[in-house]
Amino acid sequence: MGIEMLTVEEIVRVRSSFDRVFANATDMTTTFYDRVFELAPEIRPMFPADMTNLKHDFISKLAVLVGSLDETTGLLSGADILGRNHLRYGVRPEHYPVVAEALIWSFARGLGAHWTDEVEQAWRKVYGIIAQRMIATDSSPPPSLSSPITSPPRRA
Repeated sequence: MGIEMLTVEEIVRVRSSFDRVFANATDMTTTFYDRVFELAPEIRPMFPADMTNLKHDFISKLAVLVGSLDETTGLLSGADILGRNHLRYGVRPEHYPVVAEALIWSFARGLGAHWTDEVEQAWRKVYGIIAQRMIATDSSPPPSLSSPITSPPRRA
């Protein structure tokens, strides 16, 4: 699977816009999850009633991914881990476009006049790279599970 790489300009746009939104991370994550549940109310039961920890986790993981944009190995391995975790949570490929739209919508609201077509295109590209990798990871077992598990010999 070929990964379309990011330009330096796209990385700068994503990082600078993320930094602006990160200052109001609680508002951004609330807006994001509210939008996800508005677009796909049927997935609400997949989430805990108290979203506090999940919101913190979300913005923290997003910060790590944004920080890894110029390190392909770190970005892709982070997406692999997220893909496996999300598979365990019951996330299916058709959920990814909903999350993309909610994320873009949330950033647009959080950035206001700083949201431009170029920033939007950079975020869509970043999300596409990460989601593509997460979905691909969903369809293959992690390396540790691809080999048979053997038990130690029994002692008599």
